[in-house]
Amino acid sequence: MMVSLLISGLPAMTIFMAAVLQEMALPFHAWSVLRPDLVLICLFYWRLYRTDRCGPILALLAGLLVDVISGAPLGLNAISNILLILVIGRLGRLIRSIDFTYLIFVVPIFVLLAEGIQLGLAMLKWGMAVRWQLLMGRPVATMLLAPLVIHLLVMIHRTWLEEAHARR
Repeated sequence: MMVSLLISGLPAMTIFMAAVLQEMALPFHAWSVLRPDLVLICLFYWRLYRTDRCGPILALLAGLLVDVISGAPLGLNAISNILLILVIGRLGRLIRSIDFTYLIFVVPIFVLLAEGIQLGLAMLKWGMAVRWQLLMGRPVATMLLAPLVIHLLVMIHRTWLEEAHARR
């Protein structure tokens, strides 16, 4: 009973571990421009392959966690995560039909979209004093790290979720 509850919450746990790793292990002052968006990679994967476990509420909570840990304005990451989850959900079949090698280039497009949303919201608050360099550095770093993170998520998905479901 307890194990099945933990297994069903595995996507949420991986997203929250990615948020903590992204914001605590990669300090902002050292990795400001080339800082991968681990949370978005995890949200992207789980929304594509386990839509029942990853929805807008999980995206909202993950975004709020990133906002609280990083000190960003509350709701900045949350709004962009929710919008991206809705877009990924809408285009899910099309994205799943893409070959895995091309999928690596789709992730930075979503990161660029997320950064554009965050830049637009930040410009509403602070004007032109926002750091626009993040708009280009984050997709490049995410594209470089996405294959490793997605491979890890595939291994977790296969060993924990699919094998546990097959045992029932």
